[in-house]
Amino acid sequence: MLFTGACMGVEEVISKLKEAVGSENVITDPEELYVYSFTAYAVVREEPLAIVKVKSTEDVVKVLKIANDYVIPVVPRGSGTSVIGASTPVKGSIVLDLRPMRKIRVDVANGIVEAEAGAYVDEVDRECRKYGFMFPVDPASAEAATIGGALAMDAGGMRGARYGTMRHITLGIEVVLPGGQVITLGGPVYKQATGYDLMHLFIGSEGTLGVITRGWFKIVPAPKSVGRVVAYFDNVEDAAKGVYEIRRRGFTPLIIEFMDDIVVKLANKVKGLNFPEKNMVIVDIDAPKEVLNSLLSEVAEVLKASGATLVQFTTDPDEMAKLYTVRKQAYPTFAAAFPFSFMGDLSVPLSALPAVVKKVREVSAKYGITIGLIGHAGDGNLHPLVGLESRDEWWSKARPALVEIEGYSIELGGTISGEHGVGIERKDLLIKELRARRSEVILEYMKQIKKIFDPKGIMNPGKLVD
Repeated sequence: MLFTGACMGVEEVISKLKEAVGSENVITDPEELYVYSFTAYAVVREEPLAIVKVKSTEDVVKVLKIANDYVIPVVPRGSGTSVIGASTPVKGSIVLDLRPMRKIRVDVANGIVEAEAGAYVDEVDRECRKYGFMFPVDPASAEAATIGGALAMDAGGMRGARYGTMRHITLGIEVVLPGGQVITLGGPVYKQATGYDLMHLFIGSEGTLGVITRGWFKIVPAPKSVGRVVAYFDNVEDAAKGVYEIRRRGFTPLIIEFMDDIVVKLANKVKGLNFPEKNMVIVDIDAPKEVLNSLLSEVAEVLKASGATLVQFTTDPDEMAKLYTVRKQAYPTFAAAFPFSFMGDLSVPLSALPAVVKKVREVSAKYGITIGLIGHAGDGNLHPLVGLESRDEWWSKARPALVEIEGYSIELGGTISGEHGVGIERKDLLIKELRARRSEVILEYMKQIKKIFDPKGIMNPGKLVD
C-alpha cells in the first residue's frame, strides 16, 4: 500500500513529521530503514518510508493525524519480536516506534500497575517486585517484548496456566484512533459494567484499529516460596500425558513447561549443556514453606505415575535456575543450530496434548525436517520449532508442515494461535479455523469493525484482516 493523499510529495510528508515531533525523531537513513524492514519473522521484508520515534501520547496523535490526512500506512512497533510478522512494515509506511514511551507507575494501595506502551514487560515486572508484587504475564521474550506489543498480540507466557493472557489482567487502555482521537477504555478499577466492552476489541487487534499507548493492569503478590520439579520421559506422549494429569488432579502450578528430547539434545550440543536427553516437563509450585515440599513430592509422584523415568525437585534458587537453563535456551538453540528457523504456535484442550505431540513427530518425518517442541503446556499451548538448512525450505517443507500441524489442532477443538496472533503468517489458517467452526462470517464482522475505527485503512494493513 502506498500513500495516496492530496499531496504526493514524500519530502513534504517527512517535513510535516519533523515539525510535529522533532527532526531527531524522524529517521530516513537507509541503514536504519533496513533494520526496521523485518521482525523476528524474517520471511517478509519491506522498507518503510520513515521511522518515527514517539515519546508521548501527544506525539502519537500528531503522527496519526498526518498519516490519516495523507492516507499513509502506519505500522506500530515495539521491539519487533513478532514471529508472525505483525509489525512488519508495508511499502511506503511509517513505522511508529513506541519504545521511548516507558513510564511505569505502581499503585501499591490498589494492586495495579500503569505502564506506557514502550515499557518492556520484564521492566514492568521488576518495578512491581520492588513493592512485593509481580506482573502476571511473562512471555519468553519478556526482556525485549513491550507492553504495547503484548497488548496488541494478547500475549501469554509461562504463567499462563494460572493467570491467562494480557486480556485477563488488563483493566484499561488508552488508545489513539487513526484520526487522532484519544480514547480511554476501562481504567484503574477492577470492575466496570458500562456498555459494550470495546477494550477487548483492541487487545489482540495487532495494531489494526489504533495505537495503544498505555494500560492499567492487575498485579499479584510475588510468591514468597517456590519450588521446581523437573521430570524426564523416554516417550514424548507420556510427557504430554503428565502435563494433563497434573491439571486433572487439581494442581494449579505457577508454570508447567514442556520440551521434547529434540530440543534438549540440540541445547546440549549447541549451548554446551548437560541435561538428560529426554522429553522434559518443568513444574513450578508456590506455597507456604511448611507445605511446599509436600506439594512438590505429590507433583513428582503424579509425573512418575505418568511414565517419568527421572524426577528431581528443589527449592534452592540456584538449583532452580540451573534446571531451567535448557528451557531458556530452546529458541536461541534453534536459531544458532540452523541457518533458518521458525516458531509455530497452537493451542488445544489439555486432553489433546498427547495427540498433538504424536502428530508433530509424524509430520516431521513426512517432510524430512527437524521439528522440536516446546510450550507453556499447562494451558495447552505448544510451539513447534522448525530448523531449516536453507530459506528455500520454508515454502517447500516448513510452511506445509506447520499448516498441517496447526490445522490438526483445529480438528482437536483447538486453535491455530494461542498467543502469537495471526499477522501475515496465519491469515489463511484463520480462515480455515473459522470455516471449521462454521463461523466464516466472523471475518466479515472483523472487517466491518476495522472500517468503523479505521475508515481509510491506514492502520497496519495486510495483518489479521485486509
